[in-house]
Amino acid sequence: MELGAVSILSDYVKSLKVADLKEHIKAFNERLPFCPHMRLSGNKTELAQRLTEAVLASCMNPQYFQEMLCVIAPLGYTCWSSDQDRLRRAANQYTSFYGRSPANGEAPPSLSILGVPASGSFESFTASSNARVNAGSASSTNSASTSTAPKSLTPNSLKQLRFWPSPFYEVQEFVSSIVQVPEAPPASGRRQVGVSFTLSEKQVDRLLDTQHLHQLRLFCTTFDQFMASVSPKREAAPVEFPYTCDARINEHSLNVNLRGNKKHAGRVSPPNLNRNGHLSLQPGKLNRVELSYANAPSRYTMVIALCKITTAEQLTEQLKHRRYRSKEAVIDMMHKKSRDEDIETGASTLKLTCPLTYVRMAVPCRSNTCDHIQCFDASSFFSMNEQSPQWQCPVCSQDIKPEDLRMDGYVEDILRRVPPDLDAVLVESDGSWHSPDDQYHSGSAYITSLPPSIPMDQDTLLDHTPSPERTPQRSLPSNQLEPTKQEVATPPCISFPADLNTSGTSLVHPTEHSEPSADVIDLTLSSDEGE
Repeated sequence: MELGAVSILSDYVKSLKVADLKEHIKAFNERLPFCPHMRLSGNKTELAQRLTEAVLASCMNPQYFQEMLCVIAPLGYTCWSSDQDRLRRAANQYTSFYGRSPANGEAPPSLSILGVPASGSFESFTASSNARVNAGSASSTNSASTSTAPKSLTPNSLKQLRFWPSPFYEVQEFVSSIVQVPEAPPASGRRQVGVSFTLSEKQVDRLLDTQHLHQLRLFCTTFDQFMASVSPKREAAPVEFPYTCDARINEHSLNVNLRGNKKHAGRVSPPNLNRNGHLSLQPGKLNRVELSYANAPSRYTMVIALCKITTAEQLTEQLKHRRYRSKEAVIDMMHKKSRDEDIETGASTLKLTCPLTYVRMAVPCRSNTCDHIQCFDASSFFSMNEQSPQWQCPVCSQDIKPEDLRMDGYVEDILRRVPPDLDAVLVESDGSWHSPDDQYHSGSAYITSLPPSIPMDQDTLLDHTPSPERTPQRSLPSNQLEPTKQEVATPPCISFPADLNTSGTSLVHPTEHSEPSADVIDLTLSSDEGE
């Protein structure tokens, strides 16, 4: 697709009256089978929008583009392009004579917004278009050969379009044409644009694959960001929708919030088009996406992409297994800070609940760029950013990157040594900690099982679990020893009396003081005989 064609053909459609628009739509329906059928009902804005979408869709394929030019040429496009050519030449003569353009000293918007030279570009596109329609025209051929070649955007050039990366999705391919979303000033009311697309058999197979999750996502960004993305600099574009908008798929609302942040770009996630099951997953069957919007002072561009998805749960598992900061590394960092004379050190409160959900943390993590030791729950953090990508530390509010997150082994160790109802501990500058009532501290035994992130068998746990010297014990039958051994690997989460060893060994090896309990069991078993 020639890049100049997008704006020039859009200007041509805008110049048409209602009767002309209907005539063009009829011709498209009859002579262009690759274009979706368009209704003839509606006002001028709706008719022009439908025709513009069909024109832009035709521009994505060189063969379709030529067929579309053959249809619109006898309907008035040839005369209109000739008139625009004469106006352009007159404007150039005026500029060369007076040193400025007739309007305000700037090139016409249809060319300047595309970043093409002010002179010769329009004639180049017009002449090359007429050359394809009227093959063998000498004047058109000469004009095209002497003017500057315009920039072009072929179907392969869609690969140049890049959006900000996200850990939740990766764009595999675009499945629709690029659609322009015109401005919608407050006085213009609500506007609507749409794009139709079909899926190939291979794309449907990807969407139905249960092992590797794929989704169709609707991407949108400002026109300026789009142009920067397809320019030689290839700057990634943030996902941005008009501030007030609603998306529909096959006449069903997506019921998703697309409102971002006016001050910060990229704070909205591209919606899943099949989130409510209204996407047609049949090869070759037409799907249509419509965007209704208002109060949009600038233009936007939207496109549909097939993405490979990574869920928040998968990211949490990756964090647990691949990005782990050990307890010793954290304590070493705390020792270095305590030796720094410029840093005031002392006891600080460490909350064991997530600052996002106020629920006990399961996978404590923080960014390696943060100085604080307070953590937050990884699953809650990923789930929140999956819906609304903020990527800010919930503790210090600084911007962080997903790849900078680390699971904290120091806080994880504390969570394993305290009961679930304890919400906070006091941490000293040397890395030691204790509960407010000093009942639990750095030397307390583990009272919860090891998480899956640190594989460890039961024997390893027993070797590292402190246990006092045992008193002589009497042997028990094998059928009574087996269930007791299971309690050692995962001891119950209870509060132990002050005179009871918290290592849990008393549960495994009863002492002499616990022998009467066996007599009690015998009396219970023989109660029937005493009757």
